[in-house]
Amino acid sequence: MSSHPYVSQLNTPLDDDTTLMSTTDLESYITHANDTFVQVSGYQLNELLAQPHNLVRHPDMPKAAFADMWYTLKQGEPWSGIVKNRRKNGDHYWVRANAVPMIREGRVTGYMSIRTRATDDEIAAVEPLYQALNEGRCSKRIHKGLVVRQGLLGKLPAMPVRWRVRSIMGLMAVMLALALFGTDASWQALLLGALAMLAGTALFEWQIVRPIENVATQALKVATGERNSVQHLNRSDELGLTLRAVGQLGLMCRWLINDVSSQVSSVRNGSERLAKGNNDLNEHTRQTVENVQETVTTMNQMAESVKLNSETASAADKLSMAASSAATQGGEAMDT
Repeated sequence: MSSHPYVSQLNTPLDDDTTLMSTTDLESYITHANDTFVQVSGYQLNELLAQPHNLVRHPDMPKAAFADMWYTLKQGEPWSGIVKNRRKNGDHYWVRANAVPMIREGRVTGYMSIRTRATDDEIAAVEPLYQALNEGRCSKRIHKGLVVRQGLLGKLPAMPVRWRVRSIMGLMAVMLALALFGTDASWQALLLGALAMLAGTALFEWQIVRPIENVATQALKVATGERNSVQHLNRSDELGLTLRAVGQLGLMCRWLINDVSSQVSSVRNGSERLAKGNNDLNEHTRQTVENVQETVTTMNQMAESVKLNSETASAADKLSMAASSAATQGGEAMDT
Protein backbone atom coordinates (compact mmCIF):
# COMPACT_ATOMS: atom_id res chain seq x y z
CA MET A 1 0.00 0.00 0.00
CA SER A 2 1.27 3.48 -0.87
CA SER A 3 2.32 5.63 2.07
CA HIS A 4 0.24 8.50 0.67
CA PRO A 5 -2.76 6.95 -1.12
CA TYR A 6 -5.29 9.17 -2.84
CA VAL A 7 -8.38 9.94 -0.75
CA SER A 8 -11.46 11.87 -1.80
CA GLN A 9 -13.08 12.13 1.68
CA LEU A 10 -16.36 11.07 0.07
CA ASN A 11 -18.33 8.68 2.26
CA THR A 12 -20.00 5.61 0.77
CA PRO A 13 -22.99 4.76 2.99
CA LEU A 14 -23.70 1.10 3.65
CA ASP A 15 -27.05 -0.61 4.04
CA ASP A 16 -28.13 -1.81 7.47
CA ASP A 17 -27.83 -5.47 6.47
CA THR A 18 -24.39 -5.13 4.84
CA THR A 19 -21.97 -7.79 6.07
CA LEU A 20 -18.36 -7.72 4.87
CA MET A 21 -16.26 -10.78 5.63
CA SER A 22 -12.63 -11.67 5.02
CA THR A 23 -9.99 -13.99 6.39
CA THR A 24 -6.22 -13.62 6.46
CA ASP A 25 -3.22 -15.77 7.23
CA LEU A 26 -0.94 -15.13 10.17
CA GLU A 27 0.85 -12.39 8.24
CA SER A 28 -2.43 -10.58 7.48
CA TYR A 29 -2.53 -11.52 3.78
CA ILE A 30 -6.09 -11.96 2.52
CA THR A 31 -7.10 -15.58 1.91
CA HIS A 32 -10.85 -15.12 1.42
CA ALA A 33 -13.26 -12.25 0.76
CA ASN A 34 -17.01 -12.46 0.36
CA ASP A 35 -18.81 -10.85 -2.57
CA THR A 36 -20.07 -7.92 -0.49
CA PHE A 37 -16.55 -6.99 0.61
CA VAL A 38 -15.36 -7.19 -3.00
CA GLN A 39 -18.20 -4.96 -4.16
CA VAL A 40 -17.86 -2.35 -1.40
CA SER A 41 -14.06 -2.16 -1.62
CA GLY A 42 -14.17 -1.44 -5.34
CA TYR A 43 -11.47 -4.02 -6.07
CA GLN A 44 -11.75 -7.22 -8.06
CA LEU A 45 -11.41 -10.46 -6.14
CA ASN A 46 -8.05 -11.26 -7.74
CA GLU A 47 -6.82 -7.81 -6.64
CA LEU A 48 -7.62 -8.63 -3.00
CA LEU A 49 -6.48 -12.22 -2.62
CA ALA A 50 -2.89 -12.68 -1.40
CA GLN A 51 -2.66 -8.94 -0.69
CA PRO A 52 -2.09 -7.44 2.78
CA HIS A 53 -5.34 -6.43 4.44
CA ASN A 54 -4.08 -2.90 4.93
CA LEU A 55 -4.78 -2.46 1.21
CA VAL A 56 -8.12 -0.97 2.34
CA ARG A 57 -6.71 0.96 5.30
CA HIS A 58 -7.56 4.65 5.25
CA PRO A 59 -4.74 7.06 6.15
CA ASP A 60 -7.06 8.83 8.63
CA MET A 61 -7.04 5.73 10.84
CA PRO A 62 -4.57 6.11 13.73
CA LYS A 63 -1.83 3.53 14.03
CA ALA A 64 -2.75 3.12 17.70
CA ALA A 65 -6.08 1.53 16.73
CA PHE A 66 -4.44 -1.22 14.70
CA ALA A 67 -1.69 -1.70 17.26
CA ASP A 68 -4.40 -2.26 19.86
CA MET A 69 -6.22 -4.65 17.53
CA TRP A 70 -3.14 -6.80 16.99
CA TYR A 71 -2.31 -6.73 20.70
CA THR A 72 -5.82 -7.99 21.50
CA LEU A 73 -5.81 -10.67 18.80
CA LYS A 74 -2.40 -11.91 19.91
CA GLN A 75 -3.94 -12.45 23.35
CA GLY A 76 -6.45 -14.81 21.70
CA GLU A 77 -9.34 -12.42 22.32
CA PRO A 78 -11.88 -10.87 19.91
CA TRP A 79 -11.50 -7.21 18.98
CA SER A 80 -14.27 -4.82 18.02
CA GLY A 81 -13.96 -1.19 16.97
CA ILE A 82 -15.04 1.50 14.51
CA VAL A 83 -12.87 1.57 11.39
CA LYS A 84 -12.68 3.91 8.40
CA ASN A 85 -11.69 1.97 5.29
CA ARG A 86 -10.56 3.26 1.91
CA ARG A 87 -12.10 2.17 -1.39
CA LYS A 88 -10.07 1.67 -4.54
CA ASN A 89 -11.27 4.99 -6.01
CA GLY A 90 -10.28 6.94 -2.88
CA ASP A 91 -13.72 7.12 -1.28
CA HIS A 92 -14.25 5.66 2.18
CA TYR A 93 -16.80 3.71 4.21
CA TRP A 94 -17.25 3.29 7.96
CA VAL A 95 -17.71 -0.12 9.57
CA ARG A 96 -17.73 -1.74 12.97
CA ALA A 97 -14.98 -4.29 12.57
CA ASN A 98 -15.19 -7.51 14.57
CA ALA A 99 -11.96 -9.50 14.36
CA VAL A 100 -11.19 -12.83 15.96
CA PRO A 101 -8.32 -15.33 15.74
CA MET A 102 -9.10 -18.61 13.96
CA ILE A 103 -7.89 -21.51 16.09
CA ARG A 104 -7.57 -25.06 14.78
CA GLU A 105 -6.40 -27.87 17.07
CA GLY A 106 -5.17 -25.36 19.61
CA ARG A 107 -3.13 -23.37 17.10
CA VAL A 108 -3.88 -19.98 15.57
CA THR A 109 -4.05 -20.43 11.79
CA GLY A 110 -5.27 -16.99 10.76
CA TYR A 111 -7.74 -14.25 11.50
CA MET A 112 -11.35 -13.56 10.54
CA SER A 113 -12.93 -10.13 10.28
CA ILE A 114 -16.65 -9.47 9.93
CA ARG A 115 -17.68 -5.86 9.39
CA THR A 116 -21.10 -4.26 9.64
CA ARG A 117 -22.33 -0.72 9.11
CA ALA A 118 -21.22 1.74 11.77
CA THR A 119 -23.99 3.97 13.11
CA ASP A 120 -23.89 7.74 12.74
CA ASP A 121 -23.46 8.13 16.51
CA GLU A 122 -20.50 5.75 16.52
CA ILE A 123 -18.84 7.62 13.66
CA ALA A 124 -19.42 11.00 15.32
CA ALA A 125 -17.89 9.69 18.55
CA VAL A 126 -14.64 8.35 17.08
CA GLU A 127 -13.90 10.73 14.20
CA PRO A 128 -12.59 13.61 16.36
CA LEU A 129 -10.83 11.09 18.61
CA TYR A 130 -8.95 9.55 15.67
CA GLN A 131 -7.97 13.00 14.45
CA ALA A 132 -6.67 13.90 17.92
CA LEU A 133 -4.71 10.64 18.12
CA ASN A 134 -3.09 11.32 14.76
CA GLU A 135 -2.14 14.82 15.92
CA GLY A 136 -0.79 13.57 19.27
CA ARG A 137 -3.10 15.71 21.40
CA CYS A 138 -5.52 13.10 22.76
CA SER A 139 -6.08 12.53 26.46
CA LYS A 140 -7.62 9.12 25.79
CA ARG A 141 -6.36 5.84 24.43
CA ILE A 142 -7.73 2.70 22.79
CA HIS A 143 -7.74 -0.50 24.83
CA LYS A 144 -9.16 -3.68 23.28
CA GLY A 145 -11.28 -1.59 20.94
CA LEU A 146 -12.64 0.64 23.70
CA VAL A 147 -11.90 4.33 24.07
CA VAL A 148 -10.72 4.77 27.66
CA ARG A 149 -9.15 7.53 29.71
CA GLN A 150 -5.51 7.75 30.58
CA GLY A 151 -4.48 6.82 34.10
CA LEU A 152 -6.31 4.88 36.80
CA LEU A 153 -9.82 5.54 35.50
CA GLY A 154 -8.84 4.00 32.18
CA LYS A 155 -8.23 0.67 33.90
CA LEU A 156 -11.80 0.33 35.21
CA PRO A 157 -13.29 -1.15 31.98
CA ALA A 158 -10.74 -3.98 32.15
CA MET A 159 -11.23 -4.74 35.86
CA PRO A 160 -12.01 -8.47 36.25
CA VAL A 161 -15.46 -9.44 37.49
CA ARG A 162 -14.05 -10.99 40.66
CA TRP A 163 -12.48 -7.68 41.64
CA ARG A 164 -15.67 -5.82 40.87
CA VAL A 165 -17.54 -8.14 43.24
CA ARG A 166 -14.82 -7.87 45.87
CA SER A 167 -14.82 -4.09 45.62
CA ILE A 168 -18.58 -3.92 46.08
CA MET A 169 -18.50 -6.31 49.02
CA GLY A 170 -15.60 -4.39 50.56
CA LEU A 171 -17.42 -1.10 50.22
CA MET A 172 -20.51 -2.58 51.83
CA ALA A 173 -18.40 -3.99 54.67
CA VAL A 174 -16.81 -0.59 55.32
CA MET A 175 -20.18 1.16 55.37
CA LEU A 176 -21.67 -1.46 57.69
CA ALA A 177 -18.67 -1.16 59.99
CA LEU A 178 -19.15 2.59 60.12
CA ALA A 179 -22.83 2.06 60.83
CA LEU A 180 -22.15 -0.34 63.69
CA PHE A 181 -19.12 1.24 65.30
CA GLY A 182 -19.01 4.78 64.04
CA THR A 183 -22.11 6.09 65.77
CA ASP A 184 -23.77 5.74 69.15
CA ALA A 185 -27.35 6.23 68.03
CA SER A 186 -29.09 3.04 67.03
CA TRP A 187 -31.28 4.79 64.50
CA GLN A 188 -28.22 6.28 62.81
CA ALA A 189 -26.64 2.83 62.66
CA LEU A 190 -29.77 1.41 61.09
CA LEU A 191 -29.89 4.26 58.59
CA LEU A 192 -26.26 3.84 57.59
CA GLY A 193 -26.72 0.09 57.36
CA ALA A 194 -29.73 0.52 55.11
CA LEU A 195 -27.83 3.00 52.94
CA ALA A 196 -24.92 0.56 52.70
CA MET A 197 -27.21 -2.23 51.55
CA LEU A 198 -28.93 0.03 49.02
CA ALA A 199 -25.61 1.30 47.67
CA GLY A 200 -24.18 -2.21 47.44
CA THR A 201 -27.30 -3.50 45.72
CA ALA A 202 -27.26 -0.63 43.20
CA LEU A 203 -23.57 -1.19 42.43
CA PHE A 204 -24.09 -4.92 42.07
CA GLU A 205 -27.04 -4.28 39.76
CA TRP A 206 -25.02 -1.83 37.65
CA GLN A 207 -21.76 -3.74 37.47
CA ILE A 208 -22.87 -7.39 37.44
CA VAL A 209 -26.59 -8.06 36.97
CA ARG A 210 -27.33 -5.78 34.02
CA PRO A 211 -24.27 -6.87 32.01
CA ILE A 212 -25.24 -10.52 32.56
CA GLU A 213 -28.75 -9.69 31.35
CA ASN A 214 -27.24 -8.04 28.26
CA VAL A 215 -25.22 -11.18 27.54
CA ALA A 216 -28.33 -13.35 27.95
CA THR A 217 -30.35 -11.05 25.69
CA GLN A 218 -27.62 -11.10 23.04
CA ALA A 219 -27.39 -14.89 23.19
CA LEU A 220 -31.18 -15.18 22.79
CA LYS A 221 -31.14 -12.86 19.78
CA VAL A 222 -28.38 -14.91 18.17
CA ALA A 223 -30.26 -18.14 18.86
CA THR A 224 -33.47 -16.78 17.32
CA GLY A 225 -31.69 -15.33 14.29
CA GLU A 226 -32.56 -11.69 14.90
CA ARG A 227 -30.61 -9.44 12.55
CA ASN A 228 -28.64 -6.30 13.41
CA SER A 229 -28.82 -7.10 17.10
CA VAL A 230 -25.17 -6.98 18.15
CA GLN A 231 -24.71 -5.20 21.48
CA HIS A 232 -21.51 -3.86 23.00
CA LEU A 233 -20.43 -3.25 26.58
CA ASN A 234 -18.02 -0.45 27.36
CA ARG A 235 -15.79 -2.87 29.25
CA SER A 236 -13.26 -5.55 28.40
CA ASP A 237 -13.57 -7.85 31.40
CA GLU A 238 -14.97 -11.39 31.30
CA LEU A 239 -18.53 -10.22 30.67
CA GLY A 240 -17.43 -7.82 27.94
CA LEU A 241 -15.42 -10.56 26.21
CA THR A 242 -18.33 -13.00 26.54
CA LEU A 243 -20.69 -10.51 24.92
CA ARG A 244 -18.20 -9.92 22.11
CA ALA A 245 -17.83 -13.66 21.55
CA VAL A 246 -21.61 -14.15 21.42
CA GLY A 247 -21.93 -11.19 19.07
CA GLN A 248 -19.16 -12.60 16.86
CA LEU A 249 -21.02 -15.90 16.67
CA GLY A 250 -24.15 -14.05 15.63
CA LEU A 251 -22.24 -12.16 12.93
CA MET A 252 -20.75 -15.39 11.62
CA CYS A 253 -24.24 -16.91 11.38
CA ARG A 254 -25.51 -13.76 9.70
CA TRP A 255 -22.65 -13.78 7.18
CA LEU A 256 -23.11 -17.49 6.49
CA ILE A 257 -26.87 -17.13 5.99
CA ASN A 258 -26.43 -14.10 3.72
CA ASP A 259 -23.79 -15.80 1.58
CA VAL A 260 -25.70 -19.08 1.35
CA SER A 261 -28.89 -17.17 0.51
CA SER A 262 -27.02 -15.28 -2.20
CA GLN A 263 -25.64 -18.50 -3.65
CA VAL A 264 -29.05 -20.17 -3.50
CA SER A 265 -30.55 -17.14 -5.24
CA SER A 266 -27.88 -17.36 -7.94
CA VAL A 267 -28.53 -21.08 -8.41
CA ARG A 268 -32.27 -20.44 -8.56
CA ASN A 269 -31.84 -17.69 -11.13
CA GLY A 270 -29.56 -19.94 -13.15
CA SER A 271 -32.09 -22.78 -12.95
CA GLU A 272 -34.86 -20.44 -14.05
CA ARG A 273 -32.78 -19.25 -16.99
CA LEU A 274 -31.96 -22.86 -17.85
CA ALA A 275 -35.62 -23.85 -17.63
CA LYS A 276 -36.59 -20.89 -19.80
CA GLY A 277 -33.89 -21.88 -22.27
CA ASN A 278 -35.25 -25.43 -22.33
CA ASN A 279 -38.77 -24.12 -22.91
CA ASP A 280 -37.53 -21.90 -25.72
CA LEU A 281 -35.64 -24.84 -27.19
CA ASN A 282 -38.73 -27.06 -26.96
CA GLU A 283 -40.83 -24.39 -28.64
CA HIS A 284 -38.22 -23.95 -31.35
CA THR A 285 -38.02 -27.73 -31.82
CA ARG A 286 -41.82 -27.96 -32.04
CA GLN A 287 -41.94 -25.22 -34.63
CA THR A 288 -39.12 -26.89 -36.55
CA VAL A 289 -40.99 -30.22 -36.51
CA GLU A 290 -44.14 -28.49 -37.71
CA ASN A 291 -42.20 -26.78 -40.48
CA VAL A 292 -40.60 -30.08 -41.47
CA GLN A 293 -44.01 -31.75 -41.50
CA GLU A 294 -45.41 -28.95 -43.65
CA THR A 295 -42.41 -29.26 -45.95
CA VAL A 296 -42.88 -33.03 -46.21
CA THR A 297 -46.58 -32.56 -46.96
CA THR A 298 -45.77 -29.97 -49.61
CA MET A 299 -43.13 -32.23 -51.12
CA ASN A 300 -45.61 -35.12 -51.18
CA GLN A 301 -48.14 -32.89 -52.89
CA MET A 302 -45.50 -31.77 -55.37
CA ALA A 303 -44.49 -35.39 -56.00
CA GLU A 304 -48.12 -36.34 -56.57
CA SER A 305 -48.51 -33.38 -58.92
CA VAL A 306 -45.36 -34.35 -60.78
CA LYS A 307 -46.63 -37.91 -61.03
CA LEU A 308 -49.97 -36.74 -62.44
CA ASN A 309 -48.20 -34.42 -64.84
CA SER A 310 -45.97 -37.30 -65.92
CA GLU A 311 -48.97 -39.57 -66.48
CA THR A 312 -50.75 -36.82 -68.41
CA ALA A 313 -47.66 -36.23 -70.53
CA SER A 314 -47.34 -39.96 -71.16
CA ALA A 315 -50.98 -40.18 -72.23
CA ALA A 316 -50.56 -37.16 -74.45
CA ASP A 317 -47.47 -38.72 -75.96
CA LYS A 318 -49.39 -41.92 -76.66
CA LEU A 319 -52.21 -39.95 -78.24
CA SER A 320 -49.69 -38.04 -80.31
CA MET A 321 -48.07 -41.26 -81.44
CA ALA A 322 -51.48 -42.76 -82.25
CA ALA A 323 -52.45 -39.70 -84.22
CA SER A 324 -49.15 -39.80 -86.08
CA SER A 325 -49.61 -43.48 -86.86
CA ALA A 326 -53.15 -42.87 -88.05
CA ALA A 327 -51.97 -40.07 -90.27
CA THR A 328 -49.27 -42.28 -91.74
CA GLN A 329 -51.72 -45.07 -92.42
CA GLY A 330 -54.14 -42.58 -93.99
CA GLY A 331 -51.42 -41.32 -96.28
CA GLU A 332 -50.48 -44.80 -97.36
CA ALA A 333 -54.14 -45.60 -98.12
CA MET A 334 -54.44 -42.55 -100.36
CA ASP A 335 -51.28 -43.52 -102.26
CA THR A 336 -52.69 -46.92 -103.11
